[in-house]
Amino acid sequence: MKICVIYGTERKGCTWHIAQEVLSRLPEAEVTEFFLPRDCPDFCISCFRCFHEENHCYHSEGARRILSALLAADVILMTSPVYALHLSGQMKTLLDHYANMWMVHKPNAEMFHKQAVVIATASGPVYRAALREMKDSLDFWGVARTYRMGFTLMEINWERLPPKLKQKITRQAEKTAAKLRRSVSGPGVKVWFLFHAMRLAHKYAWQDSPDAKWWGEHGWLGRSRPWQ
Repeated sequence: MKICVIYGTERKGCTWHIAQEVLSRLPEAEVTEFFLPRDCPDFCISCFRCFHEENHCYHSEGARRILSALLAADVILMTSPVYALHLSGQMKTLLDHYANMWMVHKPNAEMFHKQAVVIATASGPVYRAALREMKDSLDFWGVARTYRMGFTLMEINWERLPPKLKQKITRQAEKTAAKLRRSVSGPGVKVWFLFHAMRLAHKYAWQDSPDAKWWGEHGWLGRSRPWQ
């Protein structure tokens, strides 16, 4: 199993520790880690080349390097503490580079065979927005299954977390790791629906677009499916 981990901050705080709880239960995995903004400090410059030419970022070497790891992985793990009620700005900056591979445009077939985990923490239940924002990209990339781990932490120091809360995190990490060991035979309901909705749009409404050409070249406008 190959796991690509993207941390939404360089600080090894609570979200980092929760990710380690999951990873420690998958000792056989080959793990590649990226820390933001260090490993991708570049903003998307809206050149649109990724939409009209090859399906990768021309501007950011960091975004290209992380994309290669994402495509090679079996599991994608993303973490983000909550900043101003949402995910961290550096995580959003990274995800902006990959809007071209949302299903409405040019999805990568490799994504439909993957699983993912999103982890977010906050001092209240507002972590749900950060989880949703990371999961939105994973769903629209075509990732077959995405599992959410969100926690309310009234403390920024891992060592000072209450034992009961750490036990709760441990239990959820064990359950999530067990799910990741299962093979996936196809996408979940939401990803399946998105794929077929976009397929119909490309087949009947956007036939002349570069995106429709991409879908046609992969056979997805016919009977072929990326998860087969």
